[in-house]
Amino acid sequence: MSPSPQKVALITGAATGIGRGIAIRLAKDGIAVAVNYFGDAAPADEVVQQIRQAGGTADAFLADVSAVADISALFEAVIAAFGGLDVVVANAGVALVGPPITDITEADFDRLNAVNHKGLFFVLQQAARHVRDGGRIIQISSSSTLYPAAGLGGYASSKAAGRVLTEILALELGSRQISVNSVLPGPTRTPAIMREIPPTEVDRINGAIALGRWGEPEDIASFVSFLAGPDGGWVNGQQLVANGGGRI
Repeated sequence: MSPSPQKVALITGAATGIGRGIAIRLAKDGIAVAVNYFGDAAPADEVVQQIRQAGGTADAFLADVSAVADISALFEAVIAAFGGLDVVVANAGVALVGPPITDITEADFDRLNAVNHKGLFFVLQQAARHVRDGGRIIQISSSSTLYPAAGLGGYASSKAAGRVLTEILALELGSRQISVNSVLPGPTRTPAIMREIPPTEVDRINGAIALGRWGEPEDIASFVSFLAGPDGGWVNGQQLVANGGGRI
């Protein structure tokens, strides 16, 4: 019997943070990885080289997920390079922590929703069109959509739409045996988040998490690995919280 073709995964926003952790983990699982990035190519190239040096398959793809034309071109480029697509992880996002709703500007609102809502919607649309039957679509959301907190009004509301989209898309794609799920990370140490959080707040959040520590990108990547792998095949339309038992 000939071996099965290598599966292919596209991870948006995979140059740093949670996306980087997911890319490296899925490559360890034997999946060929398309590392999407926007801006500086160096971090994405570093992820690709790390995967290749470990014996995996990866390449980097530039695209701005706030632009629909870029999203369409990204999927075309990945399929042309790898021959198909089995897993899409819609991870790209931007954060805003601290300002109360009274202080959020129109520019803040537009920046958050251009990526976290509009970008997600059209990434999911392209995933639904192109993922092979039996594939997996995974959205990286936020536990702030379940446990609202002051100072997260702009961010949490921009991420909340993904919960509805996940459940609807799971219904629409079930006949093709494509599962669609959301992972809702709690506080996770990524460069973007740690730039936003003062040290005193870091300590306070540690104390609010039952396991006594922030999450790491690898913690979220393990969750995604399960959903993308053979053991996650009957999980569908779910909002799965990965937050160490915190309510934050």
